Amino acid sequence: MVRPRRKVATPLNIMVCGREGVGKSVFLRTLLASLALNGKLVDATQATPVPIGSADTRIKVHQPVDVDVAPGLRVALTLIDTPGLPYSASATGDAAQSAEMATVVGYIESQFERFLIEELKVKRNAKSHDTMVHAVLYLLPPMVPFHPVDLAAIQTLSVRANVIPLLAHADSITNRQLETIKAALYKTLADTMPLLDFATADMDGDGTIDDDEEEQFVAEMAELKGALPLTVIGAEFPLPGQPKGASEYLEIDGKKVLGRAYKWGAVNVDDPEHCELHRLKFLIFDFALPGLLASTKNILYESYRTERLMAHAGGKQA
Repeated sequence: MVRPRRKVATPLNIMVCGREGVGKSVFLRTLLASLALNGKLVDATQATPVPIGSADTRIKVHQPVDVDVAPGLRVALTLIDTPGLPYSASATGDAAQSAEMATVVGYIESQFERFLIEELKVKRNAKSHDTMVHAVLYLLPPMVPFHPVDLAAIQTLSVRANVIPLLAHADSITNRQLETIKAALYKTLADTMPLLDFATADMDGDGTIDDDEEEQFVAEMAELKGALPLTVIGAEFPLPGQPKGASEYLEIDGKKVLGRAYKWGAVNVDDPEHCELHRLKFLIFDFALPGLLASTKNILYESYRTERLMAHAGGKQA
């Protein structure tokens, strides 16, 4: 009897960063719950992130979950939570050199180092997993001007990672405020970093780019880039002390919804009219997936590798 071959899931490691209190942990849980609600998680019981190892570590790496992103394509999604950057770091230098930022950058570099050590072995481990950070989702608070902490953090992270800026707490501001804030933040971002430069027109990852792919890429890239920073809302989850088994979802007109309930109505995080979580999922799981993986390995890792080997060679000569 021939057993059916299991789908091999491609590792996809996503980190979330931002200032203290911006909602990083809630957003990670929201992203996972949204994937489960939309039938993308292979195992729907894994809709709540579960940290690996001690919960006291400053970098919280969660157990990977399999996500079906397209017919025949599955990713092993690992979500990584990070310590909040302190508000007290008001000067750009303080923000870039804070202990929290050093912890985050140190983790990203440690995964490059892990890959480098494996690569330099005479006999490599064929079962070694890719733990490099493929994307950093950076949550910005809904305010202007750009806070020095956020600006310095994004500039620092962009050297080592593919950074995707998000605008958190999008339900806390009016439409007029949202339009003004997004425009101001976008201008600063465009002046600070290349936006979505990791995306590639080879959208199916087959190594070739045909005319249809290029035309589609240009149109979708313009739409995604113009929407930055993408607005997101953290869903409301059961609080400690609530009855065991309380649902993570709201029920509206007999339908399960992931969001937040207010006296005046409800916010649905999967509704394009309420926020842009749908755009973010399209960006990382579809449009830019091949680019995120390729950019991490071929550009960001290679840059780190070159620096390390040159430093090593320089040390030997000295």
